[in-house]
Amino acid sequence: MAGGYDHWWCTGFYYRIISGMSRIHLLFCFSFGIFLLNLLVVRLPIQLPTFFSSYLNDLLCMPVVLCICLYIIRKVSQNKRLKISLFSALSLAALYSIYFEFYLPLVTTRYTSDIVDTLLYFSGSFIFWLVQKTEFPQDIRHKK
Repeated sequence: MAGGYDHWWCTGFYYRIISGMSRIHLLFCFSFGIFLLNLLVVRLPIQLPTFFSSYLNDLLCMPVVLCICLYIIRKVSQNKRLKISLFSALSLAALYSIYFEFYLPLVTTRYTSDIVDTLLYFSGSFIFWLVQKTEFPQDIRHKK
């Protein structure tokens, strides 16, 4: 094996696991994995840039939540091609923003209001929608 990536575990991992996953599954695994890793790293006694300690999980929150919602909706409806609309994704981001950035800071000191968090919720929802949009590029109904 001459190449750097010709290891059996690397190619086996890709072909057995990653290549068979949909883009939504990859988005969920990536977002949730980074989310958990960031939760662990933030607890370490090291100084991190503000983005990692304050904002990264807000960006990853909506893709994780929307992927879970999409999974449940598809299971209940038994329609694997069902998608969450941009309006629904952004509406969920608005509800999260209202609850976590406006309501909770009023009733508890643990939460603080931050407009950047709100922008990140909406950005995460839009990223989810973009990935989901490309999941089934050709709709069966449009085939002739």
